[in-house]
Amino acid sequence: MTNRKVNTQNSYKSAINTNQIAITPRQKVDPLKDGISSLELIRISGSDVDIVNAARVSYGKVVTEVTERDIHLIKFLIKHAHTSPFEHNQLSFRVKCPIFVGRQWMRHRMNSYNEISYRYAKAKEEFYVPVKWRTQDKTNKQASAKSFENKTLKKKYLASLELALKTYHELLDTGVCRELARGVLPVSLYTQFIFTCNLHSLMHFIKLRWHEGAQWEIQQYAKAMLHMAFPHFPVALTAWQEVHRPDLNLNKEIPTLKQILDL
Repeated sequence: MTNRKVNTQNSYKSAINTNQIAITPRQKVDPLKDGISSLELIRISGSDVDIVNAARVSYGKVVTEVTERDIHLIKFLIKHAHTSPFEHNQLSFRVKCPIFVGRQWMRHRMNSYNEISYRYAKAKEEFYVPVKWRTQDKTNKQASAKSFENKTLKKKYLASLELALKTYHELLDTGVCRELARGVLPVSLYTQFIFTCNLHSLMHFIKLRWHEGAQWEIQQYAKAMLHMAFPHFPVALTAWQEVHRPDLNLNKEIPTLKQILDL
C-alpha cells in the first residue's frame, strides 16, 4: 500500500495521515459520560487523496498526494456545494444511544442503518438519566435553555423508569411476546445500531447536530464523530469548517475534544 503524503498550509498542519485505511483500530468513547452510551468507529475507507482524484477524474488525472493546489480545489468544492467527490468513501460507526437520540439521528436518511430489535432481543436495564434538567427555550420550540438541578424530579423520573421496567418483565413473565411487551418501555431506553455514511453526509450531520439548536445529547455524538473522522480527512474537514463553521478552530477544537471525550 502506497503512503500518501500531504503537503499543507499552517491551517492544515493537522493533516497527519491520508493513507487508504480499510479498517482502523477500534476507537470507542462514551459521549454522554454515563458509563452506558458509546460511539465506536468500526470501519473507514477513503482519504483526502480520494476526494481529489474523484474531482480530477473529469480530466483523466490521478494524484498520489495532496498539494497546495489540491487544498484549494477541496475548499472550492465545499464552498460551491460540489458534493459528489466527497461521496466516494465510507465511515461506519457502532452507536449506543437513548432511543430519542436515535430517532433524531435516523432523520438523516441518506445513510445506512441496522438497529437492534426488541422483538428479538430482550431489553437491558439501560436507561439515560440526565445529570441536570434543562428548561424549555422560550423562543425556539425545539430547543432547551438553561440547566438546573432538582432531586425531586430525578426521583420521579427514576420511579417512572422502574415502573416501566417492572411492567415489562411482568408482561414477559406472563407469556406476553417481546414485540408487545416492549410497548411500555420509554424512549430513554438505550438502543444500538450501526450507522454508515459518506463524508458528505457526515459533514451535513455535524453541521445540523453540532449546533446550538440541536439537542445537547446528540451534539455530544456529533462532536465525537468529528474527532474520529478528522485524522482521515483533515484537509476536507478543515475546509468544511472554514466554510460552514467559521466559529470553530479545528486545530484547537480537536485537542479540546480529546480532553472532553477522554481520548
